[in-house]
Amino acid sequence: MPSIESVNFDVSHWEVLEVLSDRIIWKNDKGDRLSLHFFPIPPNIPFKLNQLTELRNFYRENIIEVGGGLISVDVVSIKEFSAIETIFKFPLKPTGMRYLGSLTFPFADFSYVMKVDCPEYGTTGLRETIVYSKVMQNIDLQDPFKGWFEDPYDPTRKDLVMRNKSEDRQYDKLFSDHPLSRLRKYLVQIENSVRFTNEVRLAKPFN
Repeated sequence: MPSIESVNFDVSHWEVLEVLSDRIIWKNDKGDRLSLHFFPIPPNIPFKLNQLTELRNFYRENIIEVGGGLISVDVVSIKEFSAIETIFKFPLKPTGMRYLGSLTFPFADFSYVMKVDCPEYGTTGLRETIVYSKVMQNIDLQDPFKGWFEDPYDPTRKDLVMRNKSEDRQYDKLFSDHPLSRLRKYLVQIENSVRFTNEVRLAKPFN
């Protein structure tokens, strides 16, 4: 059986906080956290990786139950393996958002999950305000946020916490220090640097 030591990726800009047999946690100078988790049991994912609509619905319902909102769910190919890439957001009090991203590598009998946790700090809402002023034309004064909040996969949904137009990837370069921009950058760094040992490569696939 593979272990948590059977995978590695670039953590040169992170400081170790905790090392256990099933997880490792790091932090950086931005206040963000990175973690690697190993689950030595079959994944509790009820759909195949090619059932993308069902997977998105599954993750959406799970995140709504704990007060969060869906930014994206995709199945991506990384170093010959398939992974589920998810990005969620959670409101902070009194203001701001916390973004949580993950890469889940499921196999038949175990799985790895890399998570990045990026909170918003300092002056909040700047990205939203600037993008809103640029993209929202012909505003309905009775509903000034009409069309601003929208589920990425189902425009008919009206959930409590939803993705907004400023959270599109195209705005990351304009707001490089925003927590969502940082999160997406970290996920790309993991995807580019992750390596698995041969025992993982020879393991039975998820489906």
